[in-house]
Amino acid sequence: MVIGWFDTAYAMVISLIFLIGMALFAWLYSIWVDEVAVVEPLWPVMVLSAAIIYAMHLGADNSLTNALLLMIGLWSLRMCYFLLIRSRYRPEQRQYRALRRRLASAFYRKSFYLIFIVYSLSAWFASCLFALIIHYSVLGELQWALLQNIAVIIWTTGFGIQVVADYQLHRYNRQIVHVGGTYGCGLWRYSRHPNYFGECCIWWAWCLFAMPVGQIFAIIPPLFITFLIVRVKAAGKVEREIASRRPDYQNYIKTTSFLVPWKPKF
Repeated sequence: MVIGWFDTAYAMVISLIFLIGMALFAWLYSIWVDEVAVVEPLWPVMVLSAAIIYAMHLGADNSLTNALLLMIGLWSLRMCYFLLIRSRYRPEQRQYRALRRRLASAFYRKSFYLIFIVYSLSAWFASCLFALIIHYSVLGELQWALLQNIAVIIWTTGFGIQVVADYQLHRYNRQIVHVGGTYGCGLWRYSRHPNYFGECCIWWAWCLFAMPVGQIFAIIPPLFITFLIVRVKAAGKVEREIASRRPDYQNYIKTTSFLVPWKPKF
């Protein structure tokens, strides 16, 4: 199949429209259930949906693309399921409650573009990496090689770390009786954010898939995800807020690696 950048750009436009449509329906549902956090488990599904649109529109049918879609599907569905289960046992997150207070009666209207559109745009931007990979794989310029084998190993490691870390923390939080405080066992003994470390490994592994074609743009989506994790999800401000609620968290910060699992300090 002969394709050009116009075909890939068209597929990206179609995926963007589709993701905004998903955001619209999710926003309407959030008004009905009075819960904007429904957008969080939808985010990985948005990424997967975009990747499927790229593959279908560009006619991708090769081992590299099939393996890529399999990895995206496993990551997306696992994360979606986990976030759905977790949301059943926890109240609405603080940032959403703060936004409700700040916007008051305008919250429902403004949440569409402040939350749902932002999530859809970030999912689309992250998925651009897959448009690049699929484009070159359909052209035949990107084929399975040693680098892809290394990428699969890194992805599998990151995926495993993320699954185990999420399970360990969720199990701790679901215990009926436990000593309140910071969970510092299992993988969380070696990193304050092992689940985020696993997420970074997953995205940088996908970046390796595109490296043989020498496209510098391939590093931008994983850089974007890493930035969100380091500067938004696990930022110093977030950790200081946690420390204000958990007296033992400050000592946890001093003794435990921030992101990359490492031997704890004593």
